[in-house]
Amino acid sequence: MKRRLWVVSLVVALVLSGCGTAVQPPSGPVTDLGQLFQIALPRLVVDIDSEGSPSVLGIGPGLLKLLGVDVAGFAVPKATVEMMTASNIQHVELTMAQDGLHVFVNAKPMPVLSFSPESLRRTIETGAVFGLPQSEVLKQVVPLVQRLGLDLVLRFPSQPGAAEIPLPPDGAVAALKTSPTTEPASVVVKFEVKFDENGAPSVMGISGTDLEALGIGGLPGLPPEQIKKLQENNIQHLELRNLPGGFYVFVNGEPLPSIVWDSSTLANLTEVYGQINADNPLLPVIQAFMPYLDRGDVGILLHFPIASGAEPIPAKMHE
Repeated sequence: MKRRLWVVSLVVALVLSGCGTAVQPPSGPVTDLGQLFQIALPRLVVDIDSEGSPSVLGIGPGLLKLLGVDVAGFAVPKATVEMMTASNIQHVELTMAQDGLHVFVNAKPMPVLSFSPESLRRTIETGAVFGLPQSEVLKQVVPLVQRLGLDLVLRFPSQPGAAEIPLPPDGAVAALKTSPTTEPASVVVKFEVKFDENGAPSVMGISGTDLEALGIGGLPGLPPEQIKKLQENNIQHLELRNLPGGFYVFVNGEPLPSIVWDSSTLANLTEVYGQINADNPLLPVIQAFMPYLDRGDVGILLHFPIASGAEPIPAKMHE
């Protein structure tokens, strides 16, 4: 009983430590079941030591374990910590807001993983078709994610002599507005792929085998049993779309979670990638290409055989 009281006191202390800072309430306090579920907590900073052990408010894993809180499962691999320190990645902040998951690395915003309750549900349903484990449980749990207002900072050991990089100011997520480029596309690639009942692909009536014979490159097929699963779940088409505002995926014309970006966040992502992968021989190519993902007008529309008796769902590439 006394140990539980210590744990409760610790949790209260962690929460109160962020008091005075406005939190971002998640959307819709009432779930689809008509029950209340809403959590919004202040920023929580977790310091990771050189061995990967986490501590909160200066309370290390040893003391936490004495209080009945074993954080061993939350330890960061030592190799990861060493990589972060060598790359001068001092902190990574993950913020769950109403519009999705925001990530800041060294206080710089990255592209946003944007989602809605509907797109999360649709993702689980689509994943189940492709063998996603525990899909039924995830259907119940994942929609609650958008009702969580959480702000977690992982702070790593700094390089000796490195200047300290301050955390993003409070309210940085709320103030963040992406501004997609209005420049014309520098790359335009759009095509449709049709799969037959056996999973064999074709483009404009030319089979993947024929394309490979022409030196254009073969298209991967799908196992017949996968085609059958798609038909059983009435998944008629899948669209992959790269636009100035981000990367999008649509199933039967309906959106899944998307990656939202602009030139600024792509530049930040490129910089961080370069810091972490400085020895990658392809780094110059990636650094030249990645910042211009928002200049690509790329779309791939995959058509699957429709089950007998199913009503066709119109398929049109999003613009």
